[in-house]
Amino acid sequence: VSATYLRGDVALLNRRLLLVGGVRWEQTNVSAQGPLTDLTLNVQRDAQGRALRNAAGAVIPITTDALATSKLTYLERAAHVEKEYLRWFPSLNATYHVTENFILRAAVSTSIGAPDFAQYAGGLTLPNTDSAPSSTNRIVVNNAAIKPWTANSMMLRLEYYTQGVGQFSVKAFRRDFSNFFASVTYPAASEEFLALYDLDPETYGEYPVATNYNLRSRVRMEGLEFDYKQSLGQLAPWLRGVQAFANVSALRTTGESTANFAGFTPRTYNWGLSYSRPKYTLRANWNYRGRQRLNAVANAGTEPGTFRYATERLYVDVLGELRLTRRLALFMNLRNLRDATEDYEVYGPNTPRYARLRNLTDFGSLWTVGIKGSF
Repeated sequence: VSATYLRGDVALLNRRLLLVGGVRWEQTNVSAQGPLTDLTLNVQRDAQGRALRNAAGAVIPITTDALATSKLTYLERAAHVEKEYLRWFPSLNATYHVTENFILRAAVSTSIGAPDFAQYAGGLTLPNTDSAPSSTNRIVVNNAAIKPWTANSMMLRLEYYTQGVGQFSVKAFRRDFSNFFASVTYPAASEEFLALYDLDPETYGEYPVATNYNLRSRVRMEGLEFDYKQSLGQLAPWLRGVQAFANVSALRTTGESTANFAGFTPRTYNWGLSYSRPKYTLRANWNYRGRQRLNAVANAGTEPGTFRYATERLYVDVLGELRLTRRLALFMNLRNLRDATEDYEVYGPNTPRYARLRNLTDFGSLWTVGIKGSF
Protein backbone atom coordinates (compact mmCIF):
# COMPACT_ATOMS: atom_id res chain seq x y z
CA VAL A 1 0.00 0.00 0.00
CA SER A 2 1.44 3.36 -1.09
CA ALA A 3 -0.19 6.58 0.09
CA THR A 4 0.27 10.32 0.36
CA TYR A 5 -1.69 12.95 2.30
CA LEU A 6 -2.25 16.67 1.72
CA ARG A 7 -3.47 18.64 4.75
CA GLY A 8 -4.41 22.25 5.52
CA ASP A 9 -5.23 24.04 8.83
CA VAL A 10 -7.18 27.29 9.23
CA ALA A 11 -8.07 29.26 12.40
CA LEU A 12 -10.93 31.79 12.25
CA LEU A 13 -12.97 34.03 14.57
CA ASN A 14 -10.12 34.73 16.97
CA ARG A 15 -9.18 31.02 16.88
CA ARG A 16 -12.59 30.00 18.20
CA LEU A 17 -13.19 28.12 14.93
CA LEU A 18 -10.53 25.62 13.84
CA LEU A 19 -10.72 23.85 10.47
CA VAL A 20 -8.56 20.91 9.45
CA GLY A 21 -9.01 19.42 5.99
CA GLY A 22 -7.17 17.26 3.55
CA VAL A 23 -7.19 14.44 1.07
CA ARG A 24 -5.41 11.08 1.08
CA TRP A 25 -4.48 9.11 -2.04
CA GLU A 26 -3.92 5.39 -1.62
CA GLN A 27 -2.67 2.84 -4.17
CA THR A 28 -2.97 -0.88 -3.33
CA ASN A 29 -1.21 -3.67 -5.23
CA VAL A 30 -1.85 -7.31 -4.36
CA SER A 31 0.14 -10.36 -5.48
CA ALA A 32 -1.12 -13.44 -3.63
CA GLN A 33 -0.68 -17.20 -3.60
CA GLY A 34 -2.95 -19.57 -1.73
CA PRO A 35 -3.92 -23.23 -1.43
CA LEU A 36 -5.81 -25.01 -4.21
CA THR A 37 -8.08 -27.97 -3.48
CA ASP A 38 -8.73 -30.09 -6.60
CA LEU A 39 -11.10 -33.02 -5.95
CA THR A 40 -10.37 -34.60 -9.35
CA LEU A 41 -6.96 -35.68 -8.04
CA ASN A 42 -8.66 -38.32 -5.87
CA VAL A 43 -10.36 -40.20 -8.73
CA GLN A 44 -9.31 -43.58 -10.16
CA ARG A 45 -8.76 -43.42 -13.95
CA ASP A 46 -8.10 -45.78 -16.83
CA ALA A 47 -5.14 -45.65 -19.21
CA GLN A 48 -6.89 -42.96 -21.30
CA GLY A 49 -7.44 -40.77 -18.22
CA ARG A 50 -11.20 -41.39 -17.99
CA ALA A 51 -12.75 -41.64 -14.52
CA LEU A 52 -13.67 -45.13 -13.32
CA ARG A 53 -17.23 -45.47 -12.05
CA ASN A 54 -19.11 -48.00 -9.95
CA ALA A 55 -22.39 -49.69 -10.88
CA ALA A 56 -24.35 -46.65 -9.69
CA GLY A 57 -22.39 -44.35 -11.98
CA ALA A 58 -20.47 -42.57 -9.20
CA VAL A 59 -16.73 -42.00 -9.60
CA ILE A 60 -14.45 -44.34 -7.66
CA PRO A 61 -12.03 -42.48 -5.34
CA ILE A 62 -8.39 -43.47 -4.97
CA THR A 63 -8.79 -43.37 -1.19
CA THR A 64 -11.51 -42.62 1.35
CA ASP A 65 -9.09 -41.85 4.17
CA ALA A 66 -9.40 -38.16 5.11
CA LEU A 67 -5.66 -37.57 5.59
CA ALA A 68 -4.69 -39.38 2.41
CA THR A 69 -7.40 -37.49 0.48
CA SER A 70 -6.07 -34.18 1.76
CA LYS A 71 -2.53 -35.07 0.68
CA LEU A 72 -3.76 -35.84 -2.84
CA THR A 73 -6.13 -32.90 -3.37
CA TYR A 74 -4.57 -30.06 -1.34
CA LEU A 75 -1.94 -28.15 -3.35
CA GLU A 76 0.05 -25.52 -1.48
CA ARG A 77 0.43 -22.09 -3.17
CA ALA A 78 -1.20 -23.38 -6.36
CA ALA A 79 -3.78 -20.55 -6.60
CA HIS A 80 -2.48 -17.19 -7.88
CA VAL A 81 -4.17 -13.77 -7.79
CA GLU A 82 -3.10 -10.29 -8.99
CA LYS A 83 -5.11 -7.17 -8.08
CA GLU A 84 -4.65 -3.38 -7.84
CA TYR A 85 -6.82 -0.34 -7.10
CA LEU A 86 -6.46 3.39 -6.45
CA ARG A 87 -8.68 5.40 -4.07
CA TRP A 88 -8.72 8.95 -2.68
CA PHE A 89 -10.34 10.14 0.55
CA PRO A 90 -11.18 13.77 1.36
CA SER A 91 -11.98 14.90 4.92
CA LEU A 92 -12.87 18.07 6.85
CA ASN A 93 -12.95 18.54 10.64
CA ALA A 94 -14.29 21.62 12.41
CA THR A 95 -14.02 22.61 16.08
CA TYR A 96 -15.95 25.61 17.43
CA HIS A 97 -15.44 26.88 21.00
CA VAL A 98 -18.90 28.19 21.90
CA THR A 99 -17.69 29.08 25.41
CA GLU A 100 -14.62 28.17 27.43
CA ASN A 101 -16.29 24.95 28.62
CA PHE A 102 -18.59 24.18 25.69
CA ILE A 103 -17.16 22.80 22.42
CA LEU A 104 -18.94 21.84 19.21
CA ARG A 105 -17.20 19.45 16.80
CA ALA A 106 -18.25 18.35 13.31
CA ALA A 107 -16.60 16.22 10.66
CA VAL A 108 -17.17 14.78 7.21
CA SER A 109 -14.86 12.15 5.81
CA THR A 110 -14.45 9.30 3.35
CA SER A 111 -12.87 6.03 4.42
CA ILE A 112 -12.06 2.63 2.95
CA GLY A 113 -12.54 -0.95 4.07
CA ALA A 114 -10.09 -3.02 2.07
CA PRO A 115 -10.52 -6.81 1.99
CA ASP A 116 -8.01 -8.62 4.16
CA PHE A 117 -5.24 -10.69 2.58
CA ALA A 118 -7.25 -13.91 2.94
CA GLN A 119 -9.60 -12.48 0.32
CA TYR A 120 -6.85 -13.10 -2.24
CA ALA A 121 -4.80 -15.90 -0.66
CA GLY A 122 -7.55 -17.72 1.25
CA GLY A 123 -7.64 -20.68 -1.11
CA LEU A 124 -9.63 -22.10 -4.03
CA THR A 125 -11.69 -25.30 -3.93
CA LEU A 126 -12.51 -26.83 -7.30
CA PRO A 127 -15.39 -29.24 -7.96
CA ASN A 128 -15.02 -32.82 -9.08
CA THR A 129 -15.49 -32.35 -12.84
CA ASP A 130 -16.16 -36.06 -13.24
CA SER A 131 -19.46 -35.54 -11.39
CA ALA A 132 -22.44 -33.34 -12.24
CA PRO A 133 -22.74 -29.82 -10.77
CA SER A 134 -24.68 -29.64 -7.50
CA SER A 135 -25.05 -27.59 -4.33
CA THR A 136 -22.07 -29.48 -2.85
CA ASN A 137 -20.03 -30.11 -6.02
CA ARG A 138 -19.18 -26.49 -6.74
CA ILE A 139 -16.39 -23.90 -6.82
CA VAL A 140 -15.73 -22.27 -3.43
CA VAL A 141 -13.49 -19.21 -3.40
CA ASN A 142 -13.18 -15.65 -2.16
CA ASN A 143 -13.86 -13.18 -4.98
CA ALA A 144 -10.51 -11.69 -6.00
CA ALA A 145 -12.31 -9.05 -8.09
CA ILE A 146 -14.22 -7.67 -5.11
CA LYS A 147 -13.80 -3.94 -4.58
CA PRO A 148 -13.00 -2.40 -1.19
CA TRP A 149 -16.02 -0.76 0.39
CA THR A 150 -15.99 2.99 0.90
CA ALA A 151 -17.90 4.96 3.50
CA ASN A 152 -19.03 8.59 3.58
CA SER A 153 -19.34 9.68 7.21
CA MET A 154 -20.83 12.69 8.99
CA MET A 155 -20.33 13.32 12.71
CA LEU A 156 -21.56 15.92 15.19
CA ARG A 157 -20.31 16.01 18.80
CA LEU A 158 -21.15 18.30 21.72
CA GLU A 159 -18.74 18.48 24.67
CA TYR A 160 -19.20 20.24 27.99
CA TYR A 161 -16.46 20.37 30.67
CA THR A 162 -17.24 21.11 34.29
CA GLN A 163 -14.86 22.55 36.85
CA GLY A 164 -12.36 20.02 38.13
CA VAL A 165 -12.72 16.52 36.74
CA GLY A 166 -15.95 16.46 34.78
CA GLN A 167 -17.05 15.93 31.20
CA PHE A 168 -20.34 15.41 29.40
CA SER A 169 -20.56 14.70 25.66
CA VAL A 170 -23.07 13.52 23.06
CA LYS A 171 -22.10 12.29 19.60
CA ALA A 172 -24.26 11.41 16.61
CA PHE A 173 -22.98 10.01 13.33
CA ARG A 174 -24.15 8.57 10.04
CA ARG A 175 -22.05 6.38 7.76
CA ASP A 176 -23.14 5.33 4.26
CA PHE A 177 -21.34 2.33 2.77
CA SER A 178 -20.86 1.71 -0.94
CA ASN A 179 -19.73 -1.63 -2.38
CA PHE A 180 -20.32 -3.35 0.95
CA PHE A 181 -19.45 -7.06 1.16
CA ALA A 182 -22.06 -9.82 0.91
CA SER A 183 -22.08 -13.58 0.28
CA VAL A 184 -23.73 -15.28 -2.68
CA THR A 185 -23.88 -18.54 -4.64
CA TYR A 186 -24.05 -18.10 -8.41
CA PRO A 187 -25.64 -20.92 -10.45
CA ALA A 188 -22.71 -20.74 -12.90
CA ALA A 189 -19.40 -18.93 -13.17
CA SER A 190 -18.81 -16.24 -15.81
CA GLU A 191 -15.77 -16.32 -18.08
CA GLU A 192 -14.49 -13.09 -16.48
CA PHE A 193 -14.68 -14.60 -13.01
CA LEU A 194 -12.92 -17.83 -14.05
CA ALA A 195 -10.17 -15.82 -15.77
CA LEU A 196 -9.15 -14.37 -12.38
CA TYR A 197 -8.00 -17.87 -11.36
CA ASP A 198 -6.83 -19.17 -14.76
CA LEU A 199 -9.70 -21.69 -14.93
CA ASP A 200 -10.98 -23.06 -18.22
CA PRO A 201 -14.61 -21.98 -18.93
CA GLU A 202 -15.18 -25.16 -20.95
CA THR A 203 -14.35 -27.26 -17.88
CA TYR A 204 -15.79 -25.19 -15.01
CA GLY A 205 -18.35 -22.89 -16.64
CA GLU A 206 -21.37 -25.03 -15.62
CA TYR A 207 -20.47 -25.33 -11.94
CA PRO A 208 -22.02 -23.15 -9.19
CA VAL A 209 -19.75 -20.69 -7.40
CA ALA A 210 -19.98 -19.89 -3.68
CA THR A 211 -18.21 -16.57 -3.22
CA ASN A 212 -18.79 -12.96 -2.19
CA TYR A 213 -19.55 -9.75 -4.03
CA ASN A 214 -20.16 -6.02 -3.67
CA LEU A 215 -23.68 -4.85 -2.89
CA ARG A 216 -25.00 -2.35 -5.42
CA SER A 217 -27.40 -0.77 -2.95
CA ARG A 218 -26.43 1.54 -0.10
CA VAL A 219 -25.91 0.22 3.43
CA ARG A 220 -26.19 2.74 6.26
CA MET A 221 -25.05 2.74 9.86
CA GLU A 222 -26.31 5.35 12.31
CA GLY A 223 -25.18 5.78 15.89
CA LEU A 224 -25.58 7.79 19.05
CA GLU A 225 -22.94 7.87 21.81
CA PHE A 226 -23.11 9.37 25.28
CA ASP A 227 -20.14 9.90 27.64
CA TYR A 228 -20.12 11.15 31.23
CA LYS A 229 -17.36 11.52 33.80
CA GLN A 230 -17.67 13.44 37.04
CA SER A 231 -15.90 13.93 40.36
CA LEU A 232 -18.75 13.66 42.88
CA GLY A 233 -16.84 15.52 45.59
CA GLN A 234 -18.03 18.76 44.00
CA LEU A 235 -21.61 17.75 44.76
CA ALA A 236 -21.15 16.89 48.44
CA PRO A 237 -18.09 17.01 50.74
CA TRP A 238 -18.63 13.46 51.98
CA LEU A 239 -18.25 12.22 48.39
CA ARG A 240 -14.70 13.53 48.14
CA GLY A 241 -12.54 11.05 46.21
CA VAL A 242 -15.50 9.42 44.43
CA GLN A 243 -15.67 9.52 40.64
CA ALA A 244 -18.42 8.17 38.41
CA PHE A 245 -18.35 7.45 34.68
CA ALA A 246 -20.75 6.09 32.08
CA ASN A 247 -20.83 5.70 28.33
CA VAL A 248 -23.53 4.37 26.06
CA SER A 249 -23.31 3.37 22.40
CA ALA A 250 -26.44 2.68 20.32
CA LEU A 251 -26.09 1.66 16.66
CA ARG A 252 -28.54 0.86 13.88
CA THR A 253 -27.99 -0.54 10.39
CA THR A 254 -30.29 -0.35 7.38
CA GLY A 255 -29.93 -1.94 3.96
CA GLU A 256 -29.90 -5.42 2.46
CA SER A 257 -29.95 -8.24 4.99
CA THR A 258 -27.10 -9.93 3.09
CA ALA A 259 -24.67 -7.18 4.15
CA ASN A 260 -21.82 -8.73 6.11
CA PHE A 261 -21.92 -6.93 9.48
CA ALA A 262 -20.35 -9.87 11.31
CA GLY A 263 -19.65 -8.85 14.90
CA PHE A 264 -22.08 -5.92 14.81
CA THR A 265 -23.20 -4.97 18.35
CA PRO A 266 -26.19 -2.60 18.43
CA ARG A 267 -25.99 -1.76 22.16
CA THR A 268 -22.99 -1.34 24.47
CA TYR A 269 -23.16 0.16 27.98
CA ASN A 270 -20.31 0.84 30.39
CA TRP A 271 -20.52 2.45 33.80
CA GLY A 272 -18.61 2.45 37.05
CA LEU A 273 -17.51 4.08 40.30
CA SER A 274 -14.10 4.65 41.82
CA TYR A 275 -13.05 5.76 45.29
CA SER A 276 -9.54 7.07 45.82
CA ARG A 277 -7.80 8.02 49.07
CA PRO A 278 -4.08 8.47 49.84
CA LYS A 279 -3.77 4.92 51.21
CA TYR A 280 -6.16 2.96 49.04
CA THR A 281 -8.25 2.89 45.85
CA LEU A 282 -11.34 0.89 44.94
CA ARG A 283 -12.98 0.63 41.53
CA ALA A 284 -16.06 -1.21 40.20
CA ASN A 285 -16.84 -1.48 36.48
CA TRP A 286 -19.93 -2.79 34.69
CA ASN A 287 -19.87 -3.72 31.00
CA TYR A 288 -23.02 -4.70 29.11
CA ARG A 289 -22.90 -6.04 25.55
CA GLY A 290 -26.15 -6.40 23.65
CA ARG A 291 -27.06 -9.22 21.30
CA GLN A 292 -24.33 -9.49 18.66
CA ARG A 293 -24.91 -10.88 15.16
CA LEU A 294 -21.95 -12.96 14.01
CA ASN A 295 -21.47 -14.99 10.82
CA ALA A 296 -24.16 -16.13 8.42
CA VAL A 297 -24.97 -19.87 8.30
CA ALA A 298 -25.40 -21.17 4.75
CA ASN A 299 -25.28 -24.95 5.12
CA ALA A 300 -27.33 -27.16 2.83
CA GLY A 301 -30.98 -27.13 3.95
CA THR A 302 -30.58 -23.98 6.08
CA GLU A 303 -33.18 -21.29 5.42
CA PRO A 304 -31.98 -17.87 4.18
CA GLY A 305 -31.42 -15.28 6.90
CA THR A 306 -29.90 -17.73 9.39
CA PHE A 307 -27.12 -16.27 11.54
CA ARG A 308 -25.03 -17.10 14.58
CA TYR A 309 -25.51 -14.72 17.53
CA ALA A 310 -23.76 -13.96 20.79
CA THR A 311 -26.45 -13.25 23.36
CA GLU A 312 -26.55 -10.37 25.84
CA ARG A 313 -24.11 -10.48 28.74
CA LEU A 314 -23.07 -8.29 31.68
CA TYR A 315 -19.54 -8.34 33.13
CA VAL A 316 -18.75 -6.89 36.56
CA ASP A 317 -15.11 -6.24 37.57
CA VAL A 318 -13.84 -5.03 40.94
CA LEU A 319 -10.27 -3.73 41.42
CA GLY A 320 -8.60 -2.45 44.56
CA GLU A 321 -5.23 -1.52 46.04
CA LEU A 322 -4.05 -0.87 49.60
CA ARG A 323 -0.64 0.80 50.01
CA LEU A 324 1.23 -0.60 53.01
CA THR A 325 4.42 1.45 52.56
CA ARG A 326 5.89 3.65 49.86
CA ARG A 327 7.14 0.53 48.07
CA LEU A 328 4.66 -2.22 49.02
CA ALA A 329 0.96 -2.59 48.28
CA LEU A 330 -1.74 -5.24 48.42
CA PHE A 331 -3.95 -5.54 45.35
CA MET A 332 -6.98 -7.46 44.14
CA ASN A 333 -8.42 -7.93 40.67
CA LEU A 334 -11.81 -9.66 40.55
CA ARG A 335 -12.77 -10.26 36.90
CA ASN A 336 -16.30 -11.28 35.91
CA LEU A 337 -17.42 -11.21 39.53
CA ARG A 338 -20.92 -12.55 38.73
CA ASP A 339 -19.58 -15.45 36.63
CA ALA A 340 -21.43 -14.40 33.46
CA THR A 341 -21.37 -16.98 30.66
CA GLU A 342 -20.89 -16.53 26.91
CA ASP A 343 -23.99 -17.95 25.18
CA TYR A 344 -24.35 -18.45 21.42
CA GLU A 345 -27.49 -19.06 19.38
CA VAL A 346 -28.11 -20.04 15.76
CA TYR A 347 -31.49 -19.28 14.24
CA GLY A 348 -33.35 -18.04 11.19
CA PRO A 349 -36.70 -16.35 10.66
CA ASN A 350 -38.69 -19.52 11.46
CA THR A 351 -36.51 -21.18 14.13
CA PRO A 352 -38.51 -21.75 17.35
CA ARG A 353 -37.07 -20.18 20.48
CA TYR A 354 -36.40 -23.51 22.23
CA ALA A 355 -34.15 -24.62 19.33
CA ARG A 356 -31.93 -21.53 19.15
CA LEU A 357 -29.28 -22.21 21.82
CA ARG A 358 -26.18 -23.75 20.25
CA ASN A 359 -23.54 -23.65 23.01
CA LEU A 360 -22.78 -22.08 26.38
CA THR A 361 -19.23 -21.29 27.52
CA ASP A 362 -18.43 -20.70 31.17
CA PHE A 363 -15.02 -19.04 31.55
CA GLY A 364 -15.57 -18.65 35.28
CA SER A 365 -14.75 -15.74 37.55
CA LEU A 366 -11.02 -15.00 37.78
CA TRP A 367 -9.84 -13.58 41.13
CA THR A 368 -6.27 -12.39 41.56
CA VAL A 369 -5.01 -11.21 44.95
CA GLY A 370 -1.40 -10.45 45.77
CA ILE A 371 1.31 -8.10 46.94
CA LYS A 372 3.42 -5.91 44.69
CA GLY A 373 6.43 -3.74 45.25
CA SER A 374 8.83 -1.41 43.51
CA PHE A 375 12.52 -1.26 44.48
